[in-house]
Amino acid sequence: MIMKLRNEKMKLCITFVHHKPIIITILVRSQKAVEDIFDSVLTSASSKLEPTTPSNEDEYDCSNRYRGLAIIICNENFKTERLRRFYCDNEIELMKNTFGKHLNFTVLIFKDLTAEKIKWVIQTACKQPGFYRMSDCFACVLASHGGELEVYSNDKTQSVLLREHCIYGVDNVPVSTKGIIDDLNNVNALKDKPKLFFIQASRLRMDDATIPDEEHGHTIPIHRTADEFDKMSYSECPSENKPSLNAYQKNVSKKDTTEASIFHKIGQLFGLNKNEDTISILDQSCTDDTLVVYSSASEKISYGNTILGGWMLVSLKKAVEKQLCQTNRRYRIDFMDVLNAITSNNAVNFEARNLNPKYQPLKTTVVYEHCFYKELNFYIN
Repeated sequence: MIMKLRNEKMKLCITFVHHKPIIITILVRSQKAVEDIFDSVLTSASSKLEPTTPSNEDEYDCSNRYRGLAIIICNENFKTERLRRFYCDNEIELMKNTFGKHLNFTVLIFKDLTAEKIKWVIQTACKQPGFYRMSDCFACVLASHGGELEVYSNDKTQSVLLREHCIYGVDNVPVSTKGIIDDLNNVNALKDKPKLFFIQASRLRMDDATIPDEEHGHTIPIHRTADEFDKMSYSECPSENKPSLNAYQKNVSKKDTTEASIFHKIGQLFGLNKNEDTISILDQSCTDDTLVVYSSASEKISYGNTILGGWMLVSLKKAVEKQLCQTNRRYRIDFMDVLNAITSNNAVNFEARNLNPKYQPLKTTVVYEHCFYKELNFYIN
């Protein structure tokens, strides 16, 4: 069953596919419009066909009416044209299929949000206790440019400075990733339920004046079993340091893009008068019953393919499909197996080709952290 409803006032399109509502927001004008979007999808969400009871007490409860809510925020058109993420629509399709079709989530997709509108979405998401009480878990995908900012402190003499990861709204204003995760972790209705976060964005330090050396890592053979993996990603490293940017781009294939930090000089506002002996560490965002998956390691650049989408999100979809295809996992997906498959696929199948023959192809490492105390299994009807 496929049915489309349009609301011109809020500029949104609601599509019901196999009774699973998929929302694509074309334009959000106010926080009230965001609240209306949530109301429209959650009140019409369809329950799982056969809620499954975990086989043992070491598994998270999956006997609830709904799989859960999956929020997808994907930014393409930034205030600065050269920061455009051309493959945003591809990522939206990837996540619709992964969370809606394969994993049976109720999916809300938001595109091209400013920092303020990102906060509207998260604030509204935190106000859905009724739906969460009837859900197995919660998922959130953030796909945008990103970086690591130093946490501001009035104490100029401290020897340790904390960094926090942030993503950028299309207005080039940062939003704390840790803040987003903490807000949702504080929702009482989600307590003791698994919360999944996937961050497709760079993690370059914002106080860096120039682009750092890439992570070449170990030599890993690349398996090109399909034409799509021959279409390499290209590099667009957003920075106000144009000389460094131009020099960098000359050495990377035009089909390879890095989702690096926007405007390195912004970071200088957050880290003035540093002491050479100061230690800078990353403030981790993972808490109880939470999984956070990053598309690159801390202080590293993230890549996306112009035809396929962000490397990590492509690997996520393929990992879920691989689990679905395995006969012995036909009705159950062990999410730890999915995570291992994501890291493997990203390492084996993706690299950014360097046009300078003296440099080796570039890779990134998918990094995840979790505080799961039980096994997370998705039972597929």
